[in-house]
Amino acid sequence: MSAESLTETSHLEQWITDNPQVIDESLKIVTTQFRSWTSQVGTATERPDLLALSTSGELAVIELKRDKDRRIHLQAITYGALVAGFTVDTLSQAHADWLNKNGAEYTLEQARAALEDHVEDSLDEELFRLPRLVLVAEDFPGQVLTTVQWLATVAPDLVIECHQYQVFDQADQLVVSFGRIYPVDDLEDRKLRPSAQALTDDVREELTTRKRRAKSVKVIFDHDLIPANAQMTIELHTLARPDVVDKVTAWLAADSARTQFTWHQDPTKPLQWAVEPDKQWTPSALRNHIFVQASLPAPSFSAADAWCYDGESLWRIADRVSQDE
Repeated sequence: MSAESLTETSHLEQWITDNPQVIDESLKIVTTQFRSWTSQVGTATERPDLLALSTSGELAVIELKRDKDRRIHLQAITYGALVAGFTVDTLSQAHADWLNKNGAEYTLEQARAALEDHVEDSLDEELFRLPRLVLVAEDFPGQVLTTVQWLATVAPDLVIECHQYQVFDQADQLVVSFGRIYPVDDLEDRKLRPSAQALTDDVREELTTRKRRAKSVKVIFDHDLIPANAQMTIELHTLARPDVVDKVTAWLAADSARTQFTWHQDPTKPLQWAVEPDKQWTPSALRNHIFVQASLPAPSFSAADAWCYDGESLWRIADRVSQDE
């Protein structure tokens, strides 16, 4: 980047802001360069480059370096500790402020709804306590990789990733590629954890489960497990209280179009609804919308457990394939 006179904020940060899928297709950018940290004893001016939210409800701190920096992991750890203090309200406010700063007009409620629509279940502050740390640089010094690997051993609930990028010329155009170089396998699949870490183990286990459920649609799409235009149903009887189920069922039954859901081949928004036929929905967004229309609060159960094809939930369909692989 230095050779091309490209900068960290104007170029690298903007590339990832515009295309967070180069890091992880489940990420949504919440804010950039956030610096409003306060406590009863003072303030702090640290500014994480990017803060993102995964469909699993996990926060991700993304720290960027134009070249290589032997302190990048230390900065990220500090930012992670600060980010772990977010609440749903402060996260929503940070997202609203960032959107408004960039030309959109969002209220706090609208920003919160946008974040809730992104996650597969619900926004859970307990999950904020273990943010993922994502280091992005053109190169990593040996001491950084050594420290990151050591941390993965002594603090297995702390997830740190190293992503390397490369800028090169192609047909007289600058092209940038991104790739994760560590970990080479998914640290979420670690099964052995220190028994003393009961609280963080519970959070990590919940994150692991949510990530698997959040990937259900992608797994189904990749393996073509549900045919295009298939009829879908939403099954709530084992997921919500009887009075809630009755209220949603009554609202759906009031108009035959409300019960007509079809599957479309899309890795993120596979649902189409006869009430709004020109719009495609994520499972969680359509579930939440139905509940709001039925004058109910957005639920916390997994949307992948509620949406069904031929009597089987998205989670079960995807999990069957995952177990076979």
